[in-house]
Amino acid sequence: MMIMNSLCALAFGFALDMMIGDPKNRFYPTEIVRRMVKKLENILKNAYLDSPDAQNMAGIMLVVMTLLICMGSSIALLLLCYKLNVIVGIIAEGLLCWMSISGRSMRHGLMGVFRAVRADNAGGARRYLRQITDRDVDHMDPAACAKCAVETASENAVDMLVGPIFWACLFGGPGAVFCRVINIMDNTVGFKDNENIHFGKVAAKLDDIVMFIPARLAAAFMRWDAAFLRLDKKNAQEIYFRDKRRLPSPNSGCTMSVAAGALDIQLGGDEIRNGVLTRRQRIGDALHPVSADEVFWINQLLTGTGASAMLFAIVMRVAAYILTTLLIK
Repeated sequence: MMIMNSLCALAFGFALDMMIGDPKNRFYPTEIVRRMVKKLENILKNAYLDSPDAQNMAGIMLVVMTLLICMGSSIALLLLCYKLNVIVGIIAEGLLCWMSISGRSMRHGLMGVFRAVRADNAGGARRYLRQITDRDVDHMDPAACAKCAVETASENAVDMLVGPIFWACLFGGPGAVFCRVINIMDNTVGFKDNENIHFGKVAAKLDDIVMFIPARLAAAFMRWDAAFLRLDKKNAQEIYFRDKRRLPSPNSGCTMSVAAGALDIQLGGDEIRNGVLTRRQRIGDALHPVSADEVFWINQLLTGTGASAMLFAIVMRVAAYILTTLLIK
């Protein structure tokens, strides 16, 4: 029964994300985790010597302490709730899944960028863009905002949707929390700049490992959705196999290459985060400029990719339930 209970909880959490999204509240658990990671970062960086090995050890301590706190509290909550009542347990596990999935907020930001770019409103596009990315966007014109939005959405299809759903499919609510917490640590300290190159090394590497399979699943789901939406599915396939390894991350190039191919655009290139310029190779072919239309279609691809991931989880969980039932008999 635990197999189906976790599936019901995942479906409940996914539905909550579709309807509500992430509340803009400093007491929302993901915001609390972010602040906790920043607090631990400040403490641990100062507690260890300013040398590569010492800072690497401090980064390991950050990962261990954060996971112990988040996973310990999540599992304890579920054990208590399931002990009280199965329905209470399913609701609690569903809330953990909801807090780990973040599709609706991304889609809301994308539609804001879409409307602003279509109206040639650079200020409005930058305002919505700040809701979905941590890049420096103050210098961007409407076309650059559209390109940034497409890149952000294609990369985050794994981190915000497919990754949490995949790990929830394997390990229920705690699996979704595990995935989201690792992603938060990677987004907070995993940048390869002078400040975090050693301290955030373990968090970044762990994120690469945890998202390896979900990234390839997300690319497959996105290719299927591109065919369903009658986008350029042939080019999506070709660009995926040609360009998926061009980015420094082993995972982010998977979905970005599919998006670039399906939309017949070129993504990648230089980006600025916290005043630091990062040079990345370009992905896809610039068959036409990036415009508001591409922001609209990446939003549709993001929605379809999330729905496909949920369908995949349902099929896998039901198959596991049937197999377990047959083995018990």
